[in-house]
Amino acid sequence: MSCRQNTFVHMEIHQKPNGRPQYLPVHAASLVDPALHSPALLQLVDIKLSRPVIEYVVDYVSDTVNCALGRTTLPLHLRGRTRSPYHAKFITFVSTVLACAEVVPPTVLTALVYVARARPHLSIALEEWALERIFLGALIAASKYTNDSTLKNVHWVLCTGVFGKRDVDRIEHEFLGVFD
Repeated sequence: MSCRQNTFVHMEIHQKPNGRPQYLPVHAASLVDPALHSPALLQLVDIKLSRPVIEYVVDYVSDTVNCALGRTTLPLHLRGRTRSPYHAKFITFVSTVLACAEVVPPTVLTALVYVARARPHLSIALEEWALERIFLGALIAASKYTNDSTLKNVHWVLCTGVFGKRDVDRIEHEFLGVFD
């Protein structure tokens, strides 16, 4: 018997857009009856990482950092389309990291949950690179939680193009330290 046994014991049926059924394996340890999966949740997990999704991630991380710095911001739906040049650079950073690391939507959603949970406990002493550090810390933690096989920190270094290995190690450590 191999170390990696097949733990998928039954199949879940989903309807494809073309009307034909799609059979997906369901993990044996799943405690949720396949019939009880929320269609809305399944639809959310299946989203594409489009420009509006990336902009939402950027806005949410920006709000979180502003909150940690004691700044007030307008709610997302009341903001105008004018953004600072730094905002555009952060969108590029997020887009580049997500594409380079081939991050899937469930990992991005998990990262957003981590940012939300960290928000009341964040204390940012140095504003420089704060957006990138919070985003990357949450994304690395989410990737390691949601994937059996994930990137090593040296690979995250390559995906960011701006941080070294020590920086990425520190970013991950500091982000996870918020939850202690």
